[in-house]
Amino acid sequence: MTEILESVTDEVDQQQLAQQLLEQAREQGVELVGP
Repeated sequence: MTEILESVTDEVDQQQLAQQLLEQAREQGVELVGP
C-alpha cells in the first residue's frame, strides 16, 4: 500500500513541477506548444 501512495505522490510532484515550469516560461514570454 505504501508503495502505491509513494508512486502517486511522485506523479503529483512531477505535475506541480511541470506546472511551475510552464508558468515561469509564460512569464518570460516563452510559448510552449504541448500535446
